[in-house]
Amino acid sequence: MDRSEWISRLELLHVRQRSGELLREEDRDWYRAARDALTKVALSEQNARLAGSERFRRSLRVQRAAQVLLEAPDWTCRTMTVDLGAGGFACLLEAAPPKGAPVEATLLLGNEPLNVPVEAADVRGQGGLVRVSFAFVAAAEWARDRIESFLLDGILEQLVFWDEVLTRLRV
Repeated sequence: MDRSEWISRLELLHVRQRSGELLREEDRDWYRAARDALTKVALSEQNARLAGSERFRRSLRVQRAAQVLLEAPDWTCRTMTVDLGAGGFACLLEAAPPKGAPVEATLLLGNEPLNVPVEAADVRGQGGLVRVSFAFVAAAEWARDRIESFLLDGILEQLVFWDEVLTRLRV
């Protein structure tokens, strides 16, 4: 199977999976393996481009906007993600969340909200705002799967521009 056939099959199965269709076991296994391979290669490529002061990522982050409601005791903020990954997300906020307070994030991924506890992993000033990177505290496997499915939408939209990733995929 050449690359364009591989990508077409992945896109087709992704749309079917996302619509709630039950895939045959063979298709489901191929879809999972292809999604994992694409994510792994893209993460490797993303880490290869990091500047000296940036930390290596354990999961792929994609510039993907999603509505998010952040809630902590005596603090609430509605905003959009700047980027999103299976391990967390970043937002630009007017003020950082209260230090040490438990934060609940409600992400709108597609039509359904996803509620997950998060913690601020990094806080930096950025142009009069505060960029806060949040890490998921205890995202269940089904939550990670929903996030990765949402990310795949963004990856597939950008994939034609990722020559390095496409070249490294062995399909």
